[in-house]
Amino acid sequence: MQLAIQHPAFKEQRLVVETARWFRRPRLLLNGTVVPKKKGRYTVAADSGTEISIQMKYNYLDPIPKVKVGEETAELASPFKWYEYVWIGIPIVLVFSGGAIGGLVGAIGATASGRVFRSDRGSFAKYGLSAAISLGAFVAFVILATVFQSIVGTPHK
Repeated sequence: MQLAIQHPAFKEQRLVVETARWFRRPRLLLNGTVVPKKKGRYTVAADSGTEISIQMKYNYLDPIPKVKVGEETAELASPFKWYEYVWIGIPIVLVFSGGAIGGLVGAIGATASGRVFRSDRGSFAKYGLSAAISLGAFVAFVILATVFQSIVGTPHK
């Protein structure tokens, strides 16, 4: 998904954030070209020709980063509410009961729920899909843990 950054310094140019994907962080594009990141920042030429520093702060639960253009914050999407973070984070509970396997499955489930909450679906669909993802993560954990236990846990004679 691409989100345009609305900023007065970029009225003639198209400054866009491409949201995170499963194995890739968000990217910044200027007029369709990926802007390289240097030392945690992106430097781009504004319409006036002056260089402006852009920072993107990204967390793994939310595919839409927070963007800071110069000293101003550009609002790409409203931040998740606390209860949305709680709902998204339900699969993370698997970390406490399942160690590494639970952590992996829980992180994948939480990331998937975050993407669902950033989709254009209605609230009922978002919560329903997120619940299905959490349930699926729990089932996947049980299956993986059982398989792992049968492979590793059986003593050889």
